[in-house]
Amino acid sequence: MFSTTVFMGFYTYLLFFSSKSLQEVTLKITIYSLVFIFAASLFLIGYGFFKTPTLTPQEVRERIKRANTGKEREEMR
Repeated sequence: MFSTTVFMGFYTYLLFFSSKSLQEVTLKITIYSLVFIFAASLFLIGYGFFKTPTLTPQEVRERIKRANTGKEREEMR
């Protein structure tokens, strides 16, 4: 918690109380970091969707049938 407070104080200084050129660089780095994190998150979500195995319609029907008959619950016990 202390390190976060120190970092935010330093960041506030860089953003509001330093020279204009240093403020620009600070903003550029901040925006680049946020865009990079957003793009990496989208990539990871997409990769997760890509690697997830899909169910065929026949497998879905079989699972629904088993769930309705209660066989799936008995198999789990």
